[in-house]
Amino acid sequence: MDTIIILGAGQFGQACAGLINTAHTKLAAFGDNNPSLRGSRIAGVPVMSVEDAVLLQPDCAFIAVTDAARTAQLKSQAEAAGFKGEFLLLDRLYRRFDIRSATLLRMARRITQTGVPGHIAELGVYRGDLAWQLNALFPHRPLHLFDTFEGFDPRDIREETKRECSRAQEGDFSDTSISCVRSRLPYPERALFHKGYFPESAAGLEACRYALVSLDADLYAPILAGLEYFYPRLHEGGMILLHDYSSRRFRGAAQAVDDYEKIHGSLPLVPLCDLHGTAVILRI
Repeated sequence: MDTIIILGAGQFGQACAGLINTAHTKLAAFGDNNPSLRGSRIAGVPVMSVEDAVLLQPDCAFIAVTDAARTAQLKSQAEAAGFKGEFLLLDRLYRRFDIRSATLLRMARRITQTGVPGHIAELGVYRGDLAWQLNALFPHRPLHLFDTFEGFDPRDIREETKRECSRAQEGDFSDTSISCVRSRLPYPERALFHKGYFPESAAGLEACRYALVSLDADLYAPILAGLEYFYPRLHEGGMILLHDYSSRRFRGAAQAVDDYEKIHGSLPLVPLCDLHGTAVILRI
């Protein structure tokens, strides 16, 4: 059995650990430059310095960061510590393989094949990385895009801070605009932009029903509001693609799901093993 170390014990490193084929590969350790993590264990796997991880003489070192500069730094650090095995670089794989997008494609095919009616929507659009895919997959359906298009709202940040869900700050994700997103859409004439604070921005759409919704608002309050608003309005067989459900950076997503379920009962939810902790929620 081959052995592997993961360099980078953050969210991406832990997500990558969940993708390892344990029938053929053993994860020996995480190597990380954060002193506060050393001596801890993640899912039973020890976290140590990069140099100590290399001393385990693994067959492979998986550098689990997506920043090119950090990737190069960790690779040089491992080589300086004497590592001569195989490197796997997440920053290269990340550009070529995407579990969330691949899942979205299959969700869209299922919705189309089974004839689920309804509009398409996204709450938390940012710069349109997923919006353009939704637009391309459903060129004949209205696409509702909900966002402040100015970054996190201060009201949601205050709730986030109170609940200790993340370190969200004003200005995060503010480098966007409606024109920026519209320019990326293959069928912009099908898009309806709803700028403002959600769910106030959905005023007048109460009767609208949906087939597929991307819920990517990051923070507790808008995610809970999104579940409260969209899930009852999904047609049978419709789906929600929920971002950050298993995220270490934005823990409010999972808390919002928990609080929704305390009131409304369990959701048919399937977690994915992608880098951002996405989950799929089905309307049955």
